[in-house]
Amino acid sequence: MAANNKQDRMPYFIYLCEQRILAQNIDGHIIDIGGYQAEEDGISWLLDGNKEQGEGASTEREALDDIASKIDFLFLDGQFTSLPDLSADYGDKLETASTKQIVLNELSDASETRPEAER
Repeated sequence: MAANNKQDRMPYFIYLCEQRILAQNIDGHIIDIGGYQAEEDGISWLLDGNKEQGEGASTEREALDDIASKIDFLFLDGQFTSLPDLSADYGDKLETASTKQIVLNELSDASETRPEAER
């Protein structure tokens, strides 16, 4: 019996909004997973749960790409399990926030990005 690779892939959105890094799952729940700052030498960021960080991104798009490369399913799933839903606080603000859709495979650390969903 052939395995269905599409079945174990989970889509998420990551956002940069008001100096915070937010994630949204398919149920529409929004969580705060870290912070970022725009400085003279570029954008720096830090994820709260695993202390992954980056610096020197010249654009928000570049920062989102870097953040996406450091996120795996187990990390993000654990964050959604343990952090409160902030949909009421950020829902309307995300319409204009920089965003990137990622698809994480539940069975591996590999992620796939969806550039057509970026803004």
